[in-house]
Amino acid sequence: MQLLKAGSTDGFGEICRRYTRRLYAYCQRYTRCELDLEELVQDILMDLWTYRSHIDVEKELGPLLLTIAKRRCVDMIRSTLNSPIYEYFVDTHNTIADESVNAVEYEEYVEKVRLLIAKLPLSQRRVVELSRFQYLSNSEISSLLGISEKTVRNRLSLGLKTLRKYLDNTITVIVYLLPLTVIS
Repeated sequence: MQLLKAGSTDGFGEICRRYTRRLYAYCQRYTRCELDLEELVQDILMDLWTYRSHIDVEKELGPLLLTIAKRRCVDMIRSTLNSPIYEYFVDTHNTIADESVNAVEYEEYVEKVRLLIAKLPLSQRRVVELSRFQYLSNSEISSLLGISEKTVRNRLSLGLKTLRKYLDNTITVIVYLLPLTVIS
């Protein structure tokens, strides 16, 4: 811990080696998505690195890391609940009254949405991500990307329209396949 506090990358590496598995196991209580788990653990360790100068070397590191982990996990849950993907998932899930839809896991749905977003043209993808996941306004996106607000609105509209089309098709396919999977 003294090496970490002094800014030693070797000390930080040793802490990462010792605590990564524990943090991973702790965060699994909050999410089963492999990508989210990896990101959470990396964020926790980066928080430790960022605030290394404030660490009390007389105290144990484990409880500090678990406190950071708990805060990060709660933040992740909050962002998920406020996510437009989650809202669309819940809306779609509620419109399909069939109990067997519960087999469609939210993480799988999020992965499909991420893959669909990745297929958007770069200009639309950047605007959709900034608007829907970083919650920037059209004027903020306009300033950040150096394009007009009208261009931002157009790209956002086109990107969301494409996503809705693909998502609606995905749900339609799921609804039509459900009776087959229930029977099988």
